[in-house]
Amino acid sequence: MTTPTGEQLVASIEALHTDAGRWYEMADQLEAAAEDAAGLVLSTFHFSGLGHLLGIDALYEEFQQAVVALLRQGATNFESVGGALRAAAEGYQQDEVDNLHRLRNIY
Repeated sequence: MTTPTGEQLVASIEALHTDAGRWYEMADQLEAAAEDAAGLVLSTFHFSGLGHLLGIDALYEEFQQAVVALLRQGATNFESVGGALRAAAEGYQQDEVDNLHRLRNIY
């Protein structure tokens, strides 16, 4: 494996930042979907009397809450991936700064 050139390193760091941004954007979209899903409320009134007696309204509420929870968990996970990518990019940037500083002090 060869040592990457300066241009390759810069391109890789930029790609990590770009990818992190995309993960954060998707997290925002999932959070918006969770908010939309949380607003999709149907009450007993929206179901027939028989539907209510059969528990369909309660089943709908349980399903809705599960969907909202899954969307929020997805958003949290996407933010975690974005954060990891951003941390990796910042770590590579800092390593590069440290290495340049060290090389300049040698000469």
